[in-house]
Amino acid sequence: MNNKIIDSLSDISLSKIDPNLVPTKISEKKIYDTYCNNYDSIHYLFIEFQFTWLQQAYKSMKDLDKYNILVYLYKENFAELSEVFKVKSLNEFYINPRFNLDKINIIQISKKLRLSKETTRRKILELEEDEILIKNKKTISVTLKAGLLQKPENTINSFSKILQYVSWLLHKEKKVRKYYTKDFFIKKIKERFTQVLAIFLEYQIDYLIVRKALSNNDSELFFIAGCLMYNQIMFLKKSENKKHYQKEWIDEVFNIGNKKGINAMTISDLTGIPRPTVIRKLKILLKQNDILKDENNLYYMTKGKFVSELNKLRLNNIKELSTTISRINNIIFFS
Repeated sequence: MNNKIIDSLSDISLSKIDPNLVPTKISEKKIYDTYCNNYDSIHYLFIEFQFTWLQQAYKSMKDLDKYNILVYLYKENFAELSEVFKVKSLNEFYINPRFNLDKINIIQISKKLRLSKETTRRKILELEEDEILIKNKKTISVTLKAGLLQKPENTINSFSKILQYVSWLLHKEKKVRKYYTKDFFIKKIKERFTQVLAIFLEYQIDYLIVRKALSNNDSELFFIAGCLMYNQIMFLKKSENKKHYQKEWIDEVFNIGNKKGINAMTISDLTGIPRPTVIRKLKILLKQNDILKDENNLYYMTKGKFVSELNKLRLNNIKELSTTISRINNIIFFS
């Protein structure tokens, strides 16, 4: 198979797999080097994953901050289980997904998610009113209703596509002895659900919170800017076959710029955010010189302060994601 950008992992033939071949422990450096060697194709999959995560998060609660609070509480619960060497499968956990957190408070949540104490308190109160949380003095209880909202089947499926593709690339570069299918990773993640999700959510929460900070901690502003960036990235994916090295990649995204803008209604449809809110947030982004609008009222990202800071994080993420994939792989294969 050549190095051209693939549109989906279904393009990869994974039929010739020997299930009896012993796996090789995968170091962070091996994955990092493979990521750098195949930056564009891995990163397209990763961006699709992140945008889908935001879409599903907003759809479930119409409030990304409330969703992040809920996900953070799940992460803390999974981490507590891991600390006492207890692992639950997805099915075991969701037989009764209620749980209590006794050593957590509003200040801790506020600091971790970079929300003000007042905002955190208000969002938790709203989650109580929605019967998703129950707060009793120093204890926060997560209810059955929360479990129905947050069961991460789609997340496991989507992230397993990335794991499969990285596995295939590692095998192609002769760094491991075999590669594994998406179905294999889905099965293994579900078997060691709480242990794997503790690692994944630690990464995912940090990834989103750090980037949201670039938008004045405004989740909807961040999501709308991300939607414009996603649109330009996907057009770049469709329009080019040449290899984009990680440091040059952002320039290619902006070279496509005003050729492929989108309007406020399309942004609303893609994000689920009401159109009046989209228009209000677009005005903020225009005022900050982070986006431009053409004569057809189509919006696109430009090289403003937001993108400059985002690009620094993008390059740092190669190492962070490589570390996360390495940790998850080694749990799957060696726990």
